[in-house]
Amino acid sequence: MTTLLRLLTAFFLIFCVQVAYAQQAVSQDIEQSTEPTSVVAEQAPEVGKHVMANMDAGSMVLSLLMVLALIIISALVLKRFNLAQQNTKQLNVVASLSLGAKERLVVVQVAEQQLVLGVTAQQITLIDSLAEPLVATTETPMTGNVLAFLQKASGKQNK
Repeated sequence: MTTLLRLLTAFFLIFCVQVAYAQQAVSQDIEQSTEPTSVVAEQAPEVGKHVMANMDAGSMVLSLLMVLALIIISALVLKRFNLAQQNTKQLNVVASLSLGAKERLVVVQVAEQQLVLGVTAQQITLIDSLAEPLVATTETPMTGNVLAFLQKASGKQNK
C-alpha cells in the first residue's frame, strides 16, 4: 500500500511540474508577442513549442484520468495475485499443488505441525495432519550465476 501511495505521489508531482512548465511557456509566449522581436530571438530555435501547442485542459485531465485508471488496475492486479504477501514465522506454506482453476492442495506449517489443506473458492478443508513433516526447500534454482545454473541443468539432462 505504501508503494502505491509513493507511486501516486510521484505521478502527482510530475503532473504539477508539467502544469507549471506549461504555464511558464504560455507566459513567455505572451511576453514575446508584446515585445519587439530582435534578430537574436529570431535565430534561436524554439525548443518544445510544438509539444505544448496541442496541450489543452481537456487532454491534460484525460491524461490524468488514464494514469489514475492505470494505478487502480495495477492495485487490483496486485491484490488479485497477492504479490505482496507478508512472511510470518508462525505460518508458512511448505508446498502447493494446483488441482484446477480455483482448487489447490496446500501443505501448511503451523508452529511444529504440518497440515494438508484443500482450498477452493468457497472453503478451506482440513484433509490430514502429517505425522512426518515434509522438508521445505528454501533454495531457489536461479540463485547465483545463471550460466552455472544452465550448465548444471544440462548436465542433469545428459546423465
